[in-house]
Amino acid sequence: MKKIFFALFALVLLSSCATNTSFNSFYQEHQDDSDFSLGLSSSLITSFLPDEDIEDIKPLLKKAKHVRILVFSEDSADKTKQFDKFINRSKFDKVVKVKDDGDNIAFFTLENKNKIKEVVLEISSEDDLVLLGLKTNLTQDDLDGILQ
Repeated sequence: MKKIFFALFALVLLSSCATNTSFNSFYQEHQDDSDFSLGLSSSLITSFLPDEDIEDIKPLLKKAKHVRILVFSEDSADKTKQFDKFINRSKFDKVVKVKDDGDNIAFFTLENKNKIKEVVLEISSEDDLVLLGLKTNLTQDDLDGILQ
């Protein structure tokens, strides 16, 4: 019985460590190094946006829990490398990447049980890096509807 309990405990412990690949972990590690950082509940976002803008993203905000933003100006190339390492070792999927005149935009999702649990947007240029992480509970159909 003790062996079964220990095995279950070890399994839970290992799985909880393995799932700590959310953007929040990167945010916590690099928040102090950023030029600007912001974390807020998605319900507060609506108070900052005009009503006509909210209508377009209302489905996303209904299923979002919170938003985290990091902005780096100094050492942005180093932070981009660190973020790329984070993405490569985590379970995020790259949905799209666009390059234009030295500017890059990449869109990543983290899925669990057919739900999109996190969305991360990376916007980088030669001098700046902006990372926006959104904790969600979206289905693929929800995301497709928002992107259309």
